[in-house]
Amino acid sequence: MYKVYLLDDEPFILEGLKYIVDWQDYGFEIVGSANNGDDGLKEILTMDIDLVITDIMMPKMTGLELIENLIKLNYQTNFIVLSAFQEFQYAKKAISMGAQNYILKPIDTEELERSLINIKNKLKDKENRNKDKEVVNNSLLLKIITDKDYENIDYLKEKLKYNGEYRVGIIELKNKNKDIHKVLKVIPGMKKYLYCIENKSKAVFIIDDKFNNEYIEELTNIKNEITDLINDIVYISLGQIIKDLKDINTSYESAKDISEYKIIYPDISWIKAYKEKNNRNIDIDIDFEDLKSLLINKDFTNASLYIESKFSKLKQDNLNPKKIKAKALEVFLNVYNHIDESKLMKNLSIYLENAINTNTIDEIQLELINMIKFMQTKLENTQESISPIIIKLLDHIEQNYQKDLNLKEISDILNINSIYLGQLFQKEIGILFSDYINNFRINKAKDLLSNTSLKASEIGELVGYSNKNYFYRKFKSIVGITPSEWRKLNL
Repeated sequence: MYKVYLLDDEPFILEGLKYIVDWQDYGFEIVGSANNGDDGLKEILTMDIDLVITDIMMPKMTGLELIENLIKLNYQTNFIVLSAFQEFQYAKKAISMGAQNYILKPIDTEELERSLINIKNKLKDKENRNKDKEVVNNSLLLKIITDKDYENIDYLKEKLKYNGEYRVGIIELKNKNKDIHKVLKVIPGMKKYLYCIENKSKAVFIIDDKFNNEYIEELTNIKNEITDLINDIVYISLGQIIKDLKDINTSYESAKDISEYKIIYPDISWIKAYKEKNNRNIDIDIDFEDLKSLLINKDFTNASLYIESKFSKLKQDNLNPKKIKAKALEVFLNVYNHIDESKLMKNLSIYLENAINTNTIDEIQLELINMIKFMQTKLENTQESISPIIIKLLDHIEQNYQKDLNLKEISDILNINSIYLGQLFQKEIGILFSDYINNFRINKAKDLLSNTSLKASEIGELVGYSNKNYFYRKFKSIVGITPSEWRKLNL
């Protein structure tokens, strides 16, 4: 709805104007009125008015004086002037000053309706032109910031008009379906910043660092206003400070890195600024052997507590969010591979798929705990649990898979008949000993293909295949493609 303000010193006319037409049918709503130009001017300046309908002769300030003052103040609006017949010369002057129409009293309803239609069309045309200009400006600014568009850097310098320090900020809404452009347009504090829309729920803005730390308080107010307005989580990430606008993309990229903190703190609104420590490569020590030992011994309670403690450590502020997520997935994959390689469980792929597609650390942890609970339930509901001798055999395979393993030699080490050991293995694990060894080695080979630059033949030897041709054949029979094809698909 377009906003209308009414002015007339005659109470009956002022009140009658509110009901003379169905304003909403024409796309307008009356938002204020006054019986003199002075009071009207003060109130109009506090609002965004699309149409002012004013009488000419009023006390304190005439309608013409009102129009003249608004024009001097560069206030953009439309005018319709109401006049008595003897005031026609004033009406002509109002038209020359930019009024869209004048209407003689008593007011002709049809003439007012025609004026409303014309002004509405004019307002729509202006909106469309502004929208087109806004789209162009948004695209250009976004290109300069995100694509290192140095050709248009002068456009940015002209817009900012300051030679000092700058930094790029990113405002994001947790709800990806909310339109951040509509939100920011009604947040007064954002008018101070040059900003553009990157996608529906994400905006990029530039901070003029001459304000030092003042903008932190301002951004906090903006964040709180957005949260109150749309009842959603808001993330604000501030990039590296730069002194040359040609480095604007550097600040943007560092702001993007900071925005990754969404994976750690997804459910609270926050403002985080770039600090050098965010780029440090700090390693997280996680003893996977201890974790596997807890799982082998079916100590699921302590295994879950161990995982919770490690994930809690991952969330420390001085760690790079991408590194945190990578480490969290590493914990998950170590547990997944341990369970999957031993063939103790089936149908675990859903947990792996969920973990890879999650957005937060908490969701990865939840999938890992759920997978362990699934393992616990399955084992508790299995009539025959895994015997200690098979657990020892599985552990021996894990420690010695690079060597030439055969069941006879292992059975001698474990002091048990080899035929009985083979039968027991197949009964409890559900797969032949030789097939299990090959599956285990091929899984290790896939890991090396993904994470090293070693040749496939070297990898085959590292995982226990002395004959490279046999390794290639076995890999293809289990995986369905050659080692080199698999590497290309997984790099």
